[in-house]
Amino acid sequence: MEPLAHTLAGACLAEAGLKRVTPLAATTLIIAANIPDIDGACYLSSADVAFGFRRGWTHGVLAWFVLPVVLTLAMLAFDRLIRRRRDPAHAAARSVPLLALSVLGVLTHPFLDWLNTYGIRLLMPISDRWFYGDTLFIVDPWLWLLFGGGAAFGWSRTRGGAVATALLATAMTALVWGNPLVPAGARLAWGAGLAGWLLVRRWLPAERVRLAARVLLVLGVIYISMMFVGSRLAESRVRDLAAQRGWDADRIAAMPQPLDPWRRTVIAVTPQAYWFVPVVWPRGSDEPAEAEVVSRGTFGPVVAAALNAPHVQGVRVWLRFPSYEVQPRRDGSYRVLIRDARFAVGRRPGFGVVAIVDLDRDLKPMGP
Repeated sequence: MEPLAHTLAGACLAEAGLKRVTPLAATTLIIAANIPDIDGACYLSSADVAFGFRRGWTHGVLAWFVLPVVLTLAMLAFDRLIRRRRDPAHAAARSVPLLALSVLGVLTHPFLDWLNTYGIRLLMPISDRWFYGDTLFIVDPWLWLLFGGGAAFGWSRTRGGAVATALLATAMTALVWGNPLVPAGARLAWGAGLAGWLLVRRWLPAERVRLAARVLLVLGVIYISMMFVGSRLAESRVRDLAAQRGWDADRIAAMPQPLDPWRRTVIAVTPQAYWFVPVVWPRGSDEPAEAEVVSRGTFGPVVAAALNAPHVQGVRVWLRFPSYEVQPRRDGSYRVLIRDARFAVGRRPGFGVVAIVDLDRDLKPMGP
């Protein structure tokens, strides 16, 4: 998921009562919920390095043990060297609760990342196998509404927090309403949800903030569970459809749609093509709409040479549903477009392209 969802998950946990466990608890939870994304620094090198390194070492099982310890030591140092030096009357942060909160916050991160189609290498460094939950779109405003509401019920009790909450809600609404890909029904549902959130906040007593945050956490878990079940049902329906129509499908994967929890685009992988089947999963036994077919391309010497180019080694690690388009040129050279079917629905020109490799007539890379 993107950083906002991770941040709001940590903040909602804090407002649900965990911020009272020890000084610096809320700060620790929010940082811990984001700290695995320190691997985002690899974008400073190149996008290809990021493709190859992201969602690996800092998200895998080893990091679940290392990162909480590092964060706890950093928070204890901050508490001793800065916070309590400024005001010795402050109570000291306690190491064991901070470590427990760090573990909890860190673990929320790979869980949320696993839920989308981008994938995560949960077993790094033991194994670089990718795991995919195919449950949530990588940007899910309904999680913002649920986890953000739980966090903001507490934040908005102060003037500064109320201003920050208003700005955040405005920015999120602009992103939802300003996106032409968002269905009109989803925009209305977002507005209704935000209005309900504001109404609850207006009449919510201060002593009920923790309870409200806990309720929204539970609703978030229920929503995620519903989305997980929806993807599995959609996959099951397309698996049955593939058997009925004689598709030689060896893999089926549901792709969640932005802001539409009822729809999935399910990819059925056959040796020659990807079949994209739109499914509205709550409709039970209704037959899915007709599939759209996208060729996987021909894997030959030109494609093999393209995949050996130095500047696509990260992409090569990351690819899940690769598709290749070879464009010969008059001078005997080639351009190879590398796509991933997760992002190629609709076959719009250039859509889904994750790398471009130019080869000379001897199949040598001509530069990034």
